[in-house]
Amino acid sequence: MSQVGDNNVVRITQYINPHCFWYKPIMANLPEHEHRKFATALDEHCESLYGERYEVVRSLHTREGPQPGSLVALRSNQLQRWIRCEVEELVVDLNSKTWYQLWAIDEGFPVKSCVRYIRPLPQSFTKEPAQAKRGAIINILPADTRYDYLKDEQVLEPSTSWCQGIVSSLEVLLEAAVEISIVQKAKLVLQKETIHFGELFITTQNNTTLNVTDLLLKACSNQMIQVSDNEYTKAILTLRTLKMKRFLNNEGIDKMPHPVNNFEPQTNRKPVQRTPKPVVTTPTEEARDTEVTEKVHDWLERNRQACAAMLQQERANDDQTEEVIHIIPEAVELNSERNPKASIRPGKLPYR
Repeated sequence: MSQVGDNNVVRITQYINPHCFWYKPIMANLPEHEHRKFATALDEHCESLYGERYEVVRSLHTREGPQPGSLVALRSNQLQRWIRCEVEELVVDLNSKTWYQLWAIDEGFPVKSCVRYIRPLPQSFTKEPAQAKRGAIINILPADTRYDYLKDEQVLEPSTSWCQGIVSSLEVLLEAAVEISIVQKAKLVLQKETIHFGELFITTQNNTTLNVTDLLLKACSNQMIQVSDNEYTKAILTLRTLKMKRFLNNEGIDKMPHPVNNFEPQTNRKPVQRTPKPVVTTPTEEARDTEVTEKVHDWLERNRQACAAMLQQERANDDQTEEVIHIIPEAVELNSERNPKASIRPGKLPYR
């Protein structure tokens, strides 16, 4: 079993199937983390550049707005700050209103918004790579059963898509986990997105760390197969799971609970003035409160020092240059526009 360390602990931000999920480091929201600093700088810059002008801006025509594939800045009403997004699709509803299906590249989840809250992304923030990483469990492939009349038995065959049973099983495991870790083994650059292949581990309530692959093999043995490195390399590009849209579920339906950026907080409501009731405390209660306060401050200080040490260790690991490994070349389109093909050279997965 691979060694699982504290630096591998992640938070799943979006899950579709075992070959398609996104994650961020568990410490990404700490004040001293690079992700948090970048998000703060982006929000302050966009706020000074655009401010509240998006409240009174005129409606843009569809052709004047951003097109799919472009990066934009979105004023998120859920997060109450500006975030970076990539335009996925443009959708027109029954009322002829245009909606933008966006992907928050730093947060790792889809957002649906109208053009009112979308602005051009400042050039100085376009070079930074996406903070949310895409992951996939390595050396497992989807499978399905078929009845073989010659052998008079059920046989397990590789499939191109994941059954809903194993998708739901993994979702339950992730939701019940106390801690989730991923040990990266290889990378694949596909359609300008880096997919991180690795082993996924979960920590249960009784502080036991388990390999997700082993759990899925026990729970859904008739819906997946475990393969070698060479077999995995040959089959990975033939799977439909690598080409799924990020705002759809495993069945290709837009039923995922992603936020719609149309919530407007009510700022005109006057706060209710309430007169606080006087609190009478005894000397014993005051002494106990002082002791509890000191313990809380002591715990906060020790927690701050521990987080600083973990961030320093993470920066030290990031300083080590890590090359992007092309385990499979990207698809190369031939001259045929009606039937493009890919040039693929399978090879062994480069483990480190």
